[in-house]
Order: sequence, then C-alpha cells, then structure tokens
Amino acid sequence: MKVDLHSHSTFSDGMLGPEILVERAVQRGVDMLALTDHDETGGLAAAREAAAVWGIRLINGVEISVQWETVTLHVVGLCIDPAHAPLNEGLSAIRSGREQRAQRIAASLAEAGIPGSLEGARRYAKNPELVSRAHFARYLVEAGHARDTNAVFRSYLTPGKPGYVPHQWAGLAEALAWISGSGGVAVLAHPGRYPLNQQQCERLL
Repeated sequence: MKVDLHSHSTFSDGMLGPEILVERAVQRGVDMLALTDHDETGGLAAAREAAAVWGIRLINGVEISVQWETVTLHVVGLCIDPAHAPLNEGLSAIRSGREQRAQRIAASLAEAGIPGSLEGARRYAKNPELVSRAHFARYLVEAGHARDTNAVFRSYLTPGKPGYVPHQWAGLAEALAWISGSGGVAVLAHPGRYPLNQQQCERLL
C-alpha cells in the first residue's frame, strides 16, 4: 500500500486544487491520501468527493502552525473532524494572524527595495486568507530576485534577512487539544527541519 499523509492543495500553499491533487495521487499509485493544508480544512469536502470518484481512501487532515518556546513548529492532525468547533475557531484565528504577518513581510521587503510583493504573492494564493512565505517566494523568483524558492528563503525569508517577520502562532498544547478534541491524532511534521539540539528534541517530544 502506498500512503501519503502530508499534502497541500491550493487552499493553502499547494499548486493543485483538491480534486486535481486527488487525481494526481491516484495517477502516482497512492492508495491512501491525507489532505493536510496549512491551518485550513476548506479543501476537504472537494477532496472527499474526488476520492469517492477515484476509489482512493482520503484522511481528513490539517497542518497547524504552532509556537513552542522560541521555535515555530508544524503539527499535522490526522483523522480530524473538520466540523469540530474549537478546531475551526482556532484555525480561523491563525489565518487572521497570517494576513497580518503577510502585510508585515511586504513592508519589510519594500524597505529592502522590493515593492509590490504582497500583490505579487496574492497572485499565487488561491485562498486570500492564506498568503504564506511560499507565495512570497514564488513571486520573488518570478520578479527575478532569486533563481529559485530555496534561494529566496536563504536570502529573504529566514531570521536575520529582509522579509523575515517573527510571528506568535498558536501554543503547542492548544493545537494538540484541538486535534485530540476533534478525534484526531497529532504528528510532528518534518522533524528534521527545526533548529533543535538533542536536549530540546527530547523536551519537545
């Protein structure tokens, strides 16, 4: 069985709509797919309809941005109930914070001599509530400020660089409560990405 438990659609920073994402998964031989958009469950209904058509098992998921000590983490919730009110309210609050962060990123880039970045990033964001750093990165590549998105992050969107804006996300315990309260299972996303030493990793786990 081929399983993919971490994927994104255009409801966050993915490149494909939920229906096309499901179709692509089927074409790649995936038997079980979790749609885990950043701080958003709006694509799940369309993905579930497509999954029924294509005969693939769809797992309701979400990827929540959280703050733990001084580190931003991503926690994937699997088998969640997307109708769970506390989860929806929490995700809505995070999306509101994302919009404020996007405006601050654009202001920081403008100070560095790159105007119009928010408008450019919005062209890549199908969901107006979720303009992310990935959308800024795609625009900056298009505008010729870097050769690829990895170069954008290194030069503009990481700590100490113009365009980086710290942000206070949901608390880790808070996000875990939303996931478990909705009947889901919490998983630490891409654990190798975080700047943590061994003691911090042990404390986090």
